[in-house]
Amino acid sequence: MPNIRTGANKPSHVTKGSVLDDLSLSRAELIEAKVKSDLWRDLVAHIEPLQLTQQELAKRLGVHQPDVSNLLNGKLSKFSVGTLIHYGAKLDLGFTGKFTNPQKGSVKMLHANAKHTRNRKAQALTGSGA
Repeated sequence: MPNIRTGANKPSHVTKGSVLDDLSLSRAELIEAKVKSDLWRDLVAHIEPLQLTQQELAKRLGVHQPDVSNLLNGKLSKFSVGTLIHYGAKLDLGFTGKFTNPQKGSVKMLHANAKHTRNRKAQALTGSGA
């Protein structure tokens, strides 16, 4: 019988939202990973009902069958955002992308960065130091 007091079954980390948010990625890398994930999910949702073989899909996309296997198995590191958009275009899909305003918690940081940038520009123009 396992010792309940050791906490051996206790999770070491609990994710509070997207798993991607917990990775040590820069903001740009995080956004790219989320975009890539969304594009992949939408592609697969369109492809599955078509019931194509991997060879048929490879022919439609103009790629080799192993690339289709990687795509269908979610190996996203093998594909760029541009490649996924290209695949969608080959399947006659449209694309809509947009940037959004930051969350309220991030606004202070962005305003602080903007103020810092304005101060640095002013210092450069006047020749004053930090």
